[in-house]
Formats: sequence, C-alpha cells, structure tokens
Amino acid sequence: MPPPIPGDSTGIRAKLRQWQEEHGKTLEEQYNKDMPMPEEMDSELTNTLTKMGDNNSIRSYREEEEDERQAVAHFAASRAEDLDDDITDPRFLLMGDLVELEFANSEKDSLLAVFVRKIGVESQFYSINGRWINAPERQVQYAIPGWVSPKLIEPLLEHLPNVADAEELSALKRESYVNDISVPRHVAAPLVSRMIAFHRESLEVYRKHASTLDRAHEILAHDTDLRYGSLVSAASALLGIPSDKLPLTALFTVRRALMNAGFAFNVDRRSHRVTGYLQIRPKQQVKTVEQVRKWLREWQDDNATMALMSASQRQRHTRKRGAFFVDNFLKQAREIVLASRQRREPTQHGNVGPSKVRHAITKDQDAVKVESDTRFGVPDQELVRFMEAWACNNMFLGLPRINALPPLILQATGLYEDHDLGAQTGFLFLQELGTILPYENRVRFDQHLLLPSSQHSRPLQQLMNKLLSMGKGYKFSDKMADVRHDWGELPVYCIDDASALEIDDGISVERANSADSNQPEWWVHVHIANPTAFFDRDNPLAKMARHMGETIYTPERAYMMLPRWATNKNFSLAPNRPCLTFSARMNENGEKLEHKITSGFIRNVQRLTPSELSTLLGQQDESKKAQFDITVGGAVPPQPERRSAVPDMKEVNINELKQLQKLAEGRTRQRKAAGGIFFDSRKPTLSVWQTAAHPGLAWQHPHRKGARSVEGDPVINMQTQGLTNWFAEGEQAQDILVREMMLLACEVSTAWCAERQIPTIYRGSVKKPGQRDPDEFYQSECVPAMERNNGVLPMHIGIEHVRNMGSLVLNTKPLRHNLLGLDHYGKVTSPLRRYGDMILHWQIEAALLKEAHSGTSLVTSGPTLSGKQPDHRFLPFSEENLQTIMTGLQPREAMITRAKSYAENFWVAMLMFRAHHFGEAKLPFDTCHAYIMSRPSPAQPKVMVMFEELSVTSSMMRPEKLGLGFPEARAGDRWECVIESVNVYYRHIALRPIRLADRWE
Repeated sequence: MPPPIPGDSTGIRAKLRQWQEEHGKTLEEQYNKDMPMPEEMDSELTNTLTKMGDNNSIRSYREEEEDERQAVAHFAASRAEDLDDDITDPRFLLMGDLVELEFANSEKDSLLAVFVRKIGVESQFYSINGRWINAPERQVQYAIPGWVSPKLIEPLLEHLPNVADAEELSALKRESYVNDISVPRHVAAPLVSRMIAFHRESLEVYRKHASTLDRAHEILAHDTDLRYGSLVSAASALLGIPSDKLPLTALFTVRRALMNAGFAFNVDRRSHRVTGYLQIRPKQQVKTVEQVRKWLREWQDDNATMALMSASQRQRHTRKRGAFFVDNFLKQAREIVLASRQRREPTQHGNVGPSKVRHAITKDQDAVKVESDTRFGVPDQELVRFMEAWACNNMFLGLPRINALPPLILQATGLYEDHDLGAQTGFLFLQELGTILPYENRVRFDQHLLLPSSQHSRPLQQLMNKLLSMGKGYKFSDKMADVRHDWGELPVYCIDDASALEIDDGISVERANSADSNQPEWWVHVHIANPTAFFDRDNPLAKMARHMGETIYTPERAYMMLPRWATNKNFSLAPNRPCLTFSARMNENGEKLEHKITSGFIRNVQRLTPSELSTLLGQQDESKKAQFDITVGGAVPPQPERRSAVPDMKEVNINELKQLQKLAEGRTRQRKAAGGIFFDSRKPTLSVWQTAAHPGLAWQHPHRKGARSVEGDPVINMQTQGLTNWFAEGEQAQDILVREMMLLACEVSTAWCAERQIPTIYRGSVKKPGQRDPDEFYQSECVPAMERNNGVLPMHIGIEHVRNMGSLVLNTKPLRHNLLGLDHYGKVTSPLRRYGDMILHWQIEAALLKEAHSGTSLVTSGPTLSGKQPDHRFLPFSEENLQTIMTGLQPREAMITRAKSYAENFWVAMLMFRAHHFGEAKLPFDTCHAYIMSRPSPAQPKVMVMFEELSVTSSMMRPEKLGLGFPEARAGDRWECVIESVNVYYRHIALRPIRLADRWE
C-alpha cells in the first residue's frame, strides 16, 4: 500500500492527531490532577519526601514523621511489635516472605521468589519460574513479610535439597542439566500461581502508570539537592494514591521502576529491605554523569574511527567535543601522575607509597606540607568527580554500563598496565592526581553515612553552616529550671580519659539509711549531661543530631553530632552544670531496691582518669599496658602532663569510690546470675599525628581543580595488648565500676518509663530464626568446654554462645536483654553524642514536668480504669513517631559502628603497610599467630582470623589448599603465620600459615 500523501486525512498520522484531539486533553488534565509537574514539586512533594533542611527553612520533625509514618507501616505491620505477640527481628527473612532477588552488577532482571529457609551461610528460595535457588540473603533488597502461610511451603520441603556444602551444591546443579530435580509441578503449583498472579497485577499497575513511572526522577528529584525519602512516600506521590491505601503490588511496581532508572535513585543495600528508604539524586548530578558518559562514548567512537584512517586523514580530522575533553584530561593526568611518582611510588596494595621527603614534627612544623595548583577546567573537574564517584563513593554499584567506563580512563593513561583496573586502582589514580590525600581514609566518603563534610548534600552543608553560625551568642532556655534539684556539695566523680572533650556522665553515692544499720543501703546517683532541656526536637541542633545518629570518632578526627560550641560551653558536665540524674537505692549485695529520676544541678565535680581511679582503689592499672608499641613516621610528639587529681582526693572521697566499686561488683554478680555474659575484646589504641599540639589530622577536602602534592606523612602509633581470651577473668576495677554504673542508669531510665507506660526506645533480645536454645547450648557446649579449659570459656565457643543469645532490636515497649541480663534496658548515658539517648531524655523530661505540674504520679500497672491506655499527648514522641524513627535508627547505628571499626582497621592497615612493605618500623615479631574465632565457611578461599599479636581481624589462606599437607582449618585453631601482604584500600592484612601451633580438640 503506498504511503498517504501529506495532508491526507486517511493516513495513520492523521488518525493519531484526531485521537489526540478527542482524548489527549482529557488524559493530560487527569494526569496533571493526579501527579504534580516538576515546577510544582517544592509545594506538592515537600510533605511526602524528606528533604534535608536548608539554611532558610528547616521543617519540623513532626511534619517529617507524619510523612514517613506510613513508610514504616508496611514493614512493621507484619512484624508484630506488641509484647503479647512474638516479636521478631525484621532483618531476618521468615518462611513465606515474598522477595525480589537481584543480581548485582548484572543486566539480568530481578526475580520474584519466596523465602524457604536458611541453609548454612546461604538462603533457599523458590522462584516464580518453578526453580529452587540458593543465594546469599544480601541479594534480597525487597521483601513482603508473611506473604503466604508457611503451610503452603511445607509440602515443598521434602523435594528441596537441604545441602550447605558448596561442592555438593555444585554437583546438584550439574545434575539438574540431565535430570529433573525440581519440585513436582502439582506440589509447587499453588505457590507459583500466587506469584504469577502477583506479577501480572504488577504489570497492570505499570501499564496504567507507565508515563508517570518512566518520568519518576524528573517528577521527584530536586534540581540541585539530594532528597532522602521512603518507597511509600515516593509511590504515593507518583501514583496519586494515599499512602495508607497503597496495594503491595503498587509498592513493588514503583520500586522496580525506580531501580530500573539507573543512577537516578540509590538505596543502601545494607538496610533498604528493612527501611524502604532511598536517595533521590539531584537532577544536576544525574545530568553530569550522563554528560560524562556521552563524552566517553564520543571519545571511544572517535578513537575507533581514527583507527581506520590514514595518517593524513588523522591530521585533517576534527575531534568531537567529548573526545577533545577526554584527551585533554588524559594528557594533563599523565603529567601529574608522572610528577607524583617522583615523590611517591605506586603500589599494588591499594595506596601510594610513603613520601620520599620526610618532615619531622616540631613545635613550628607539621609532618606534612601540601601544595596545589588550579590547572583543570570545568570538563576536567567533571571527569575527576566521575572517577571519585566510582572509586571513593561506590556510586555506580549495580550499574555495570557505567561501572565499565572509569577503567577505560585508567587504561588510556598507559600508567597502570600492571594493575587490576578496578576501583582500588581508581583510588590510587586519585591519590596520584592529588584529588585525595595519600593517607585518605575512604570511610568518610560513604554516600550513605552522609557526613556533613562529605559534600554529598548541599542542604546538609547549609544546615551545618547554620549550626556553626548559631554559636555566636545563641541563648538557651532551660525548660526544667523550676524543677531542678541542687545537689550542692555532693562529690560527683567523672571518670574518663584525660583527652575527653565532652563529659557525659558522673557518679555519686550517699548513705540511704542509718550508718549503724545491720543492713546498710546506699543511694547511687548517675548524673548525665542534659542538653535536651535547652532545645526541643524541632531545633536545628536536634535536626543535625537526628541526621547524624551519633558522634563518629575516628583516629584522624571526630564528626560531631552536636557542635562543640554547644557541648563544651553549655552541657558537658562541670561545676554548676545541669544534669538528669538516675538514682537507685541499693543494698550491699548490689540489688536495686528503689529508683527515681531527678532534674538537677551538680556543683562539686571531680575528674579522674581510669588509671587514677585504679590508684585510689589500691589496684595496679594493667588495662593500658601495651604488649606491643609500634610507630611509623617518626616519634610521637610529647604532650604536657595533666595535673593528677589523686592528691586532691580526701579520705571520704576514696571511701566513696571504694563503696561504689563494691556495689558495682555486686551488680556484676546480680547480672551474671540473671544470665548476663561478660567479655572484653580489648582493641588496639591508635593515634595519628600531623601537628605537635594534638593528635588528629587537619581538614582537607578533595581537590578537583588541578594537581596537589603532599610531602611527608602523619605519624601513626599503635599500642596493643595482643589478643587475650575475651571471656577470661581479669577485668580492671575501673572498667567494672564505670560499666555497671552506666548500665544501672540505663536500667533505671527504662524501668521508670515502663512503670508509666511511656513509649520510648527500649532495647532487647529476640530469637533468631533457627537459633539454638541458649540454655541447651550452654549446658551441652559451654560447660564441658570450661571443664576442659580450667573453668574458662574458650573464645570460639564463647563467641558462638553470644550469637545464640538472640539478635538485638529496638522496641517501643520493654524487652529483656539476654546478653546483659536485664529486664529493662535503653541507652541514656550519652545524650551529647547519641540521638537515641536524647529521645529518652525528652520523653522523661516531659513526664517529670507533667508530674510536677499535676502533683500526681504517672505510675500505672496497666490500662486506666476506663480500659483505655494512658493519655500520652504531652510526650514529644508518640509511639508512631518512635516506630518511624527506630526504622532508620537501628540501621544507622549499625552503619556507624561499622564505620568506626573500618576507620580503625584503615589506620592499622596503613601502619602495617608502611612498616611491612616499606620498612618504616621493625616489627617486634618475625612470625605471628592467627586465631580462628568461628567455624570457617567452606565456600570461602580464606579464613577470617584474629591476628593475635595486634588483636585485629585479618584473613589467612586456607591451609588445606596450599598443597603442603596441612590439616583443614577449624574453629579454635592457632596457626603460626607470616604476613603475606597488606591492602590499604580494603583495610586488610593477609596472612600465610606455616605451622599449626595449637588445636582445640
């Protein structure tokens, strides 16, 4: 059929125009009605997506939490949080959960499946295509808890392989190519039919909203600012459906659409399945990445074209714009890197070598000298940012098409031919450019840690700047002023290292009954800094605290939750400072008889270091004596000695400290009898020095405008006692005293709240899926092991016992904490550095004011006489608020714990890298020892061990794989080893076994 002539009313184009005239306007109006357009975003989506507050407008937490409340409902509803029900840990999958299996760094589509069970280190799933799959749980980034009853899955179990061994599993998979080893169709049909129906509903949702979902980033993203929201709020905004009425299929469909959008949306794969939180990257950032990708494609195409040209044709050829930018950057990068190699050697260990020029630290000279230039233009800077996003921030994870581009730049320099062209070499490249420092700790670049100084979020930087400017003359008002108790001259002992800048807590004691009583009793008071009485949860200080979660201490610097101008000048404990006091009346056995909480002022503050406390208690301080003291980079600068507080202590003070020690030892016995477990994993003490004045490094941000050279390296010192059995007796007196008094305050705080049915953040234990009974494990494994080990629990068995005590969760009602042996527990002793502690303080303060103003106690043993729950509208946080906060708080706390551990591991690796590979220090051992803490995974080529001499985690090659006749590695083994290599990028020391030194039989 010939094509219609232009203007012909019978052609297909004419018919499409006619359809658009009749129906298009109606659809467009409906679309605009349901979904705000980009120019309306600031007014329409502010209520559904949490945008970090900027310098001019900081939203109330109450608004944000109302927006997010529905986000957690979908995740929390199926995991009962009532004490009357079985409380579970949402981090674990349960039989019947519907999951989406993703395949990282692959273009393969995700797969619907149902979780069946845990087998060894992997999990077993049954997929929509009628096949069983064994895969790591980390491949599950979305789950619908309790989607089907376990009864629907149980018939499948007899047909599914229950194999944990990797070799047996591989053999089964090979067999499946020949024989059908799948579940019979008639058995799996009901389950597969449910999944197919779900999938079809999802496709229907997508078809209905395709135009919106395909433009999701355009609709949801801000032009320049990073947005942080939830899947529920995004789905509600995109589909125009109220958040409490979103079908599960709609949530699943929206999430899949967002994840298919590539770089535009980002999730933290460590916690997204539980939180549902996501980052919506700024339009400008996405545009920049696409622009760099375009340049690199043009550069590749141009190179391919030129490869087919003659010499004369190449001379006449005009390079494409993107190809010119890339070539220009590569030319400059080669010059900079070659110049850098005159000062520092590149290595295969994830870092440049130490500086060939050294600077000794003196009073007038730093250990390092930094010089930089500004030779890069805007395109060069964009290419540097692209490399930084790949090698430092890991922003291209799961995006193989983008991930494949940075290695092309490394290859094109011609300077890394003997290197693996992965992110580790990209990091090395950035060090040689000078973009990042030669001793940069990449923990700070974690895009999900989102430190205010990380330059990931402009609004966050604006909020930080606002807080810094607030320090100039900001006036605080004490809401608890009318109810504060003056503690007068009661001595308050603050026990902390001399270098501590913020003092959170102090302890005091006074007799509770007559001095000549046959049954003496004491009031023990734990006084805690009280910042929350001076600002509410909507204050910019509180907003930053909520974002940070807690202060992050690393050897090179501290990333503060609250600015130092607020803590040091106003809230850190000192004479005449406010406090919140948690008090317990105790008998001489350490039993708690009564408790109370009081707002007050302390006047008589006595600061002590742990070693000074040991001296006053008449005990030798062994806690800080290092078995090994290793330094690279020169000598540690001498520090002025702090005047000792010991001579100022009177006999009455010493007697009070001894009484506190006795009560603490009694508390230890009480908790031990209640099932508490005690262990001490003493870590190395690390310090990093750039100047003589104090430890730590100066602030240096990435330099993207050109080259930067760094002469010299910081001094690194590590003091370690070496590995000792964590479960052996030998705790120091000061450790027991401080630990037990802090735990006492934590117990009092939550017991006090529980009596009043106040919802707050309680912490406790819940059973893990497949967990052995702790009592049965203790009797069958721990007791015989202790009998064979002189009454001491072997470390590898102790670690397994701790894991058997359950997982720790946050809850709005009390939970027993099995590990501590406490019926009530919540963190309350560090409100200057932990946001969760601040929440407890706010709740308690509101209750104290309510009781003071009403003259009536809020204590209740159950529902009120009317059968209703107590009226808690006076509290700053409702139970729903807390559920929302806890959904993100626990993953945040876990992330910070990892970050601090990674930071310490980095500096250990840097020290050992410089000592082992560059001979900067003679190690005090020729061979070392590796202790295998837990059962090795059969699928892994290496074994995780403790490097005994340093007391740090390392890896050891599997002895049985070396072909030297070594036996198979087992938990409890001690192997004599040598250091094989030290990788700074991965913060990792690799050991090679040479002899089995000891085996636990």
